[in-house]
Amino acid sequence: MALCATLSGLTLDCRDNVGGIEEVYIAAASGSIAFTSAPTDGTSVITNIELDGTAVTNLATDFDTYQLVKQTGTFTETGTFSEENGTAFYTSVASAVFNKVEGAKLLELYNLGITTLLCVLVKDNNGNYWMLGNDRGALVSNSTTDFGTAFGDRNGLTIEFTGIDQKPVTQVTLS
Repeated sequence: MALCATLSGLTLDCRDNVGGIEEVYIAAASGSIAFTSAPTDGTSVITNIELDGTAVTNLATDFDTYQLVKQTGTFTETGTFSEENGTAFYTSVASAVFNKVEGAKLLELYNLGITTLLCVLVKDNNGNYWMLGNDRGALVSNSTTDFGTAFGDRNGLTIEFTGIDQKPVTQVTLS
C-alpha cells in the first residue's frame, strides 16, 4: 500500500475567532480560473488568482461586492470520500441573505444564475478570504425569494453558491 500523504496532527487552538461570513466577492469568468504566484511588490492585491488568463490585481475593481446582513450568511464545506471508488472531493456552499425583494435584486439573481463560471470569494467574520471551487469555479445552485407572512417576517432573497473540487477550500491572502 502506498503512503499518499504525510500527517502532522492538529493542536487545540485558542478561542479567538467567530463564525459567519460578512461579504461575498464575485467575478464572472468566460474560460478559466487558475492560481498564479503571489506578487512581490507589497501592494494590497489578491495574490494567486488568475481569471481568463489575467491576474487579479484589485479586489474592489476585479470583483463585485455583495454585503450580507449580519449573522445570516453561512459557508460550509463537506468532504466526500469513497474507499470503494478511490475518490475524494469537496463541496463548498456559501449562502448569502439579502433583505427586501426588489426588481434590481431579482435581475442580479437572474444574471448570477445564468452565468456558467463564477469565481467566488467569501470573507469570513475573522477577516479571512476563502475561494469556492478552487480552479473549477462555482455556480449559483439554489435561490429562495421569500415575501414572508407577518409584518416581522423576512422579505428578501437567499442565494447559494456551490463549488466542487478535488482539494479543500483555498484561503486567499491579501498582501
